[in-house]
Amino acid sequence: MSRFFHRHQKTIIWVVVLAFLVGGGGLLTLNQAGVFRSSSSSSDETAVTYAARINEEEVSIASLDAMSNRLFNQYQALYQQMGQDANTLLEGASGALFRLRLQADAMSELIKRVIYAQEAQRRGIQIASATVEAQVAAEYNNLLQQNGITEAQLQTYLAQQGTSLDAFKASIRSEIQANLIAEGVRQSVAGPIDATDEELESYFETNIVRYDVAEQVQASHILVNDLETAREVANLLQEGADFAELASVYSTDESTKESGGDLGWFERGTMIQAFEDASFALSIGEISEPVETQFGYHIIKVTDRKKAHTPTLDEVRDQVLADYEVEEIDRRVTDWYSGIFDASEIDIAFPLVHAYVVQERDLDAGLAEFKRLIDEGEVNDPYLPYYIGRIYETKATQTFGEREELEALEAPSEDDLARIEELKAEEKSYDDEALAYFLDALENVDADEAFLNRILRLNPDSTDATYLLGKLYSDRGEYVGAESRFRDVLEKDPTYVPAYIASGDLAVRAADYALAKSRYEAALEHRPNDSSVMLKLANAYLELGSMDEARDLIDAIYEIDPGNVKAVIAEGDLARKQLATTVEERDLLREKEAPTAEDDVRLTELEASIEELYALAIERYERGLQRGGSLDLNIKLGETHLLGGRLDEAEDEFESVIIRSPYTAAAYEGLGKVLLARGETEDALENFQTAFARTFDSALKERVGKQIVELDPSDVGARLRLADVFASQYKWSAAIREYAGAIDVDPTLIESYFGIAEAYRSRTEYAQAIDYLQRARSYATPEETRRILEEIATNAKLQAGTNPLSTVGLDALIDLATLDLDGWDTESALERLDEIAAVDASYRADDVSTLRARAEEQTAPDLSEIEFSPLPDEEATEAP
Repeated sequence: MSRFFHRHQKTIIWVVVLAFLVGGGGLLTLNQAGVFRSSSSSSDETAVTYAARINEEEVSIASLDAMSNRLFNQYQALYQQMGQDANTLLEGASGALFRLRLQADAMSELIKRVIYAQEAQRRGIQIASATVEAQVAAEYNNLLQQNGITEAQLQTYLAQQGTSLDAFKASIRSEIQANLIAEGVRQSVAGPIDATDEELESYFETNIVRYDVAEQVQASHILVNDLETAREVANLLQEGADFAELASVYSTDESTKESGGDLGWFERGTMIQAFEDASFALSIGEISEPVETQFGYHIIKVTDRKKAHTPTLDEVRDQVLADYEVEEIDRRVTDWYSGIFDASEIDIAFPLVHAYVVQERDLDAGLAEFKRLIDEGEVNDPYLPYYIGRIYETKATQTFGEREELEALEAPSEDDLARIEELKAEEKSYDDEALAYFLDALENVDADEAFLNRILRLNPDSTDATYLLGKLYSDRGEYVGAESRFRDVLEKDPTYVPAYIASGDLAVRAADYALAKSRYEAALEHRPNDSSVMLKLANAYLELGSMDEARDLIDAIYEIDPGNVKAVIAEGDLARKQLATTVEERDLLREKEAPTAEDDVRLTELEASIEELYALAIERYERGLQRGGSLDLNIKLGETHLLGGRLDEAEDEFESVIIRSPYTAAAYEGLGKVLLARGETEDALENFQTAFARTFDSALKERVGKQIVELDPSDVGARLRLADVFASQYKWSAAIREYAGAIDVDPTLIESYFGIAEAYRSRTEYAQAIDYLQRARSYATPEETRRILEEIATNAKLQAGTNPLSTVGLDALIDLATLDLDGWDTESALERLDEIAAVDASYRADDVSTLRARAEEQTAPDLSEIEFSPLPDEEATEAP
């Protein structure tokens, strides 16, 4: 039964092996992950020959490496079970701290094993080899059985990871021997536990909540795959069939069907929520309606109940005694180990690991040790200030907890009030220290989002952290969030030049050149003669067609830096932009049916200008390439050849880029233009499609997407992809145009209707959104119909605002309530019906009344009156 309902999966004894078995992945060593000792470097690491020395007994570096690997692979295995990647634990500043903690935990475990082994020798504790071998055999066989593998399969897995079955068994043997020695020492140190009645009574009263008995039910269930079968079973029960017999015939729960579906006793928090809610709502002997969970449909019968109560000591004496003994042994052993640890001579070779081990035993002592490392320059880990900041954070959290307890007092004393003020001051002091150390670390490390948010929690006005967070968002393509952070920075500090530049760069990526221009101009006001910003502004001027302003900036750059190669390239860009404008004017004149004499003169002038500008652009770009330019320059050369009518040269340039970098989308775009100019439309279209698929740049996607749709208006997929590009940039009018075009070509594509409805809703044009959603119902599947109705209801509510819902919205709610009842979601159906009644109790009163009656029947069914009718085939066979 538990495999259906228990929320947590079984614990596997050797979780390291799970790394072989889950998801086909193998073990990852910390060295491969860049973990081991990466944060423990010292100025004399080459002299380190051991990891630690405990009372003259050395622990090897290899042992620390192996233990660290083992701990990390446990994380790997557990994360894989949850479908997550443990490597995320290694990212950023928190990842650096995780690596250090992992090494410190491994070190602490190795030290503990040495101390236990030394104590065992001193006390004469020995573990018989036969005992060890018996446990090794038991654990090994259990491992194979629990994971459903053979020894040959395990041997193959191990070989793939570069180890052997003998080595693996040796690791099991070593682990078991260490555990048996530790247990022998624990028993010897703790001695006999003779609890008196007074001690047990005191322990019971202190921990009485632990022994409270929660409300419990004893239940049986019949689990089936579909609703039709569930209704068939319900009919048979109504006719008097035996529940246990039906469970043995119908139930798909193999673990309970032979026992009549008996699940035993369980309390809240043990089962799947829907199953639990239904079970605890039943009386003894009562049978539920079909209850849907992720496993199928259940019919539940409650056979007994126990009320929540607090037992007496006599009722739970054995359990109390067992718990007392465990805790008393732990207390005695902990006190002993703390004393012997302090008395031992322990030398940890890696300074940061040593500091963290100290911190785990005494926070203030650890803080002092970390500070000493900074003061003496003993380590070069750039995250060292971050580690100290995290300790101050912990101290602030502890202080807050103490203050919160005092503030919760109903009648605090004068001393309590004074202490609260002291704690407030301490908490602020710790936060200030944490912030100072975080900012110190920020100067030397690549900040991650979690680290920056830590800083902003302590100082929301930190412009540096806000700016860096904006840069992170920008790098991830989250343009709205990035621009919001840059605006925040500039509001707080209008002189923060990097934010102007980053915002301008972001605007260029979004093709908002007017915003880019204003940002770069503002940056230059605060940082005059910055040639890099001047170049950015010159490019913005070019995109806006401000040729004279661009020319002036390029000249100014030459005055500041005569050899600036980027200025040379910018001159090429200016010439190419002027070339494009000149070619466009020439082509318009050529298209004239009856050109005048003045037109002929102008054409001659334009042809001369074209040759001059073409030559200038080519010369500047080639000079840039000679100075080490990138493939972008080759793309620009190709585009210039194309504008100059040199199709062969353009083709050669674009193809050379593709050969060197097959995923350069702009080269495919350029090649497509060349082929289109030759009239090779089909090949051109293929290259445009490749460009679209191989770029993440929204401006490029927009350009080639338009070209594809223009060449093939019937390509609905291309229209939808282009519409999505527009929508991602909040260009709703353009998105609507493409979605509408897709609908014209194929009215059955439901996604087109959802897309256009979202665009209209974003423009607050709710009536148009609803109109398209209504049209979509003619082509929708049952699943799509529900989504359509929900969208209609949402738009109708937005349209209504504070006014009553329109009839369109009310109709959608009625249709949704009907679908809810068809799926036995009675609660949702009643909520929708109540919503209708709140707007207009008289609206379609007969329909609402009928639905409410259905809901009441489903809520409390009278099995003698219910007539079960089969669902249509496609619903009856649908997997839950």
